[in-house]
Amino acid sequence: MSMGRWTMGLALVLAASVPAVVPHAEAAIRPGPITALKQQLNGHGGVRYSSVVRTVWGPKKEHVTSRSRAVHKFGGGKVVATDFSLPKASYSGASRSIAFPDRSYSWEQKPLDRLPAGKSWILDTKKNDLYLWCGKIRLSNPTTLRHVLATTAVKRPAGVYDGTRTTLYEGSTTIGQLYKLDPNLWVGMFEKPTGKYASYRKLPVKWRLWLGSDQLVRRCQTRYDEPDPLGQGDDRSLTIDDARFSGWGDAVDIKPPPAEKVATRDELVSDDD
Repeated sequence: MSMGRWTMGLALVLAASVPAVVPHAEAAIRPGPITALKQQLNGHGGVRYSSVVRTVWGPKKEHVTSRSRAVHKFGGGKVVATDFSLPKASYSGASRSIAFPDRSYSWEQKPLDRLPAGKSWILDTKKNDLYLWCGKIRLSNPTTLRHVLATTAVKRPAGVYDGTRTTLYEGSTTIGQLYKLDPNLWVGMFEKPTGKYASYRKLPVKWRLWLGSDQLVRRCQTRYDEPDPLGQGDDRSLTIDDARFSGWGDAVDIKPPPAEKVATRDELVSDDD
């Protein structure tokens, strides 16, 4: 064999040994949604949240729409602080709450008459369960997220959210399945799906998740039935939640309000006063 043919043959062997499609190799080491979530929760950043919730009830399909936004801070595998705002509420105007695992502070645009002069926040010293949510789905619980994705019936390319192109996952679970994974789940305002509300366990929770190229949730929609808070007996209301998440991993600094603006429950002025 001539030197030229030997060199050509060696080049062909070397070329054949190099993987032809590099992106597949990169995809193989990219973390999945559960790992990506855990990495965020164990980090030192946070995420921004906004939500539009529409509730429909009664034979006349009466409805109400509420909007909210929040900033969540992570650490140690969980949510460690939340700054949550309702821009508008019919009975008290705008409201805001800043919560930590051991305490929370609440503010209302139309404050209570019982607040001492110069105070605008109320302190509650109780334990708080902080988490990311989308309707009945606790998105900061890796076990819940794993279960939800396991019920995927549709998966397809979708639009761009938070600057990243997403993949849409769509499926359905039940309130009962979610309750098994999240004992703090409730139906209606403050009821658990037990006792007179046990029948709600079998009701579906239809969901849609938009995951970015980094496998983090950028948008979530849920649709489910709940007890109608204004109804009687078995009356139900339909709730549709559309939540969006942005700025995963961004630096977040959530601080309590100035101490001089905070009143404890004991400091509230009684009606007798």
